[in-house]
Amino acid sequence: MAGAFEVQTFTLGNGLRVLLVPDTTSPTFAYQTWFRVGSRDEQPGRTGLAHLFEHMMFKQTKSLKDGEFDRILESAGAEGENAFTSHDYTAYVQELPKASLDLIAKLEADRMVNLIVDEKAFKTETEVVQNERRFRNENNPSGLMFQELFELAYRKHPYRWPVIGYQKDLEAMSAADALEFYRSFYSPNHATIIVSGDLNSETLRAVLEKHYGSIPPQPVALRQIEREPPQLTPRRKLMNLNIQVEMLLMGFHIPEVTHEDFAPLEVLSTILAGGKSSRLNRTLVDTGIAASVNTWAMENKDPSLFLVSVTMQDKMRAAQAETVVLGEIERIAHEGVRDQELETAKNKIQFSFLASLGSNSGRTRFLGHYEAIAGDFRAGLKLRDRTLAVTPAQVQAAAKRYLNARTRSVVVGLKRRQS
Repeated sequence: MAGAFEVQTFTLGNGLRVLLVPDTTSPTFAYQTWFRVGSRDEQPGRTGLAHLFEHMMFKQTKSLKDGEFDRILESAGAEGENAFTSHDYTAYVQELPKASLDLIAKLEADRMVNLIVDEKAFKTETEVVQNERRFRNENNPSGLMFQELFELAYRKHPYRWPVIGYQKDLEAMSAADALEFYRSFYSPNHATIIVSGDLNSETLRAVLEKHYGSIPPQPVALRQIEREPPQLTPRRKLMNLNIQVEMLLMGFHIPEVTHEDFAPLEVLSTILAGGKSSRLNRTLVDTGIAASVNTWAMENKDPSLFLVSVTMQDKMRAAQAETVVLGEIERIAHEGVRDQELETAKNKIQFSFLASLGSNSGRTRFLGHYEAIAGDFRAGLKLRDRTLAVTPAQVQAAAKRYLNARTRSVVVGLKRRQS
């Protein structure tokens, strides 16, 4: 397999899955806890709960005062302490000296089951999240456009709402709603612990059994995720925004990350906008039409989107960029791609992949990501292998099948007229 490395796995009796990548080059380790819960697991009217716990989990527990979790880790020399939420997962990460394994296991096991979710903590953190939402979404033109695009492209599936949630939901929810969510999803059988560093499997297992072994599993919440119906016609939204130049955001429906067509779509994205020699960089940026262009195939558990984002140069119109983008896609769909640009794209993808594995935190994040969205970290390694084996015909077929102009969703950011 591409970039293969040793991964040792075991599962505790309560369903807690554990992955270990031994690495003795430094007496440190990365410790990450990935919960298989994201915004897709929320209910309408209660959006933002998954992301809210990214904040709540650093609050008071039955054995720690508010803020003590951070202070203890800082005293232990921890670095890179962070948390992040996506459509499909929530993760808590840190790097520590080798001697701190027992400490971090104790702290993480404690907040997995003993978090105090009361009105005071809930009110404090919902206010923090509402301020974050105003900064990231409501006062951010790019954030507004992305929210609009997902609402445009998805009519049924929970990917339609923003990970951070809607303001009206954040205002309407209660601590009781948050507590129900915590009890439903924060349990050992909903989590995977991933460790990379100077540790062995026997030591790790003993420590995790000590701190997590007595935590009972919880029933798996079986929620029927409504499949998104096929999009049969183009959808478009014009937005008057506080911006200096026009912006374009396009989305095309593509399959989930485990689908056989995902690798060709990833290669196609790199051919279109992966670097200075890419097709859209030459036709949009080098010609002075756009300041920047980006494309990416979103990796998700469920069918997702292929995105195109363009920031125009002054006095240039987003419609110009849309015409160029659709023309380049059409050219690939009808004429295919050159062997040299295919090889260049594969090399870029492989370099990025190998570079991401160069640290303990990078390896754990790679493993956690694919454990969460594909159910098995090996899916990520298989995707890299499939990417390296992609043929010109597969790229052409993917462009023709998925990047269809008749089923695109488009959001155009226009400069707001000054009164």
